[in-house]
Amino acid sequence: MHSFLPAEMTFSVGDSITFVLTAQTEFHTFTLDDLGIDVPVDGGETVRHTFTFNQAGTFNLICIPHELQGMVGTITVK
Repeated sequence: MHSFLPAEMTFSVGDSITFVLTAQTEFHTFTLDDLGIDVPVDGGETVRHTFTFNQAGTFNLICIPHELQGMVGTITVK
C-alpha cells in the first residue's frame, strides 16, 4: 500500500519546513496543487524540499501516480 507518513500534518503560517521525501522502489510525487508544490521523487531516491507556509488553510496532498490507490494526505496551516 502506498501512503504518506504522516498523512496529516499541521503547521503555522510563517513556518519554514523541510520535507524529506523518500521513494523506496518506484516513482512518486509530493504534490499540493493549491500551493504550487510538485516534487518528483524517483525510486531509490531521497529529496529534500523546503517550503515556507504563507497562508492559512487546509491543503490536499497527493501522489499523482498513486492518488487512486490512496496515497493522499492533508496539510493544515493555522
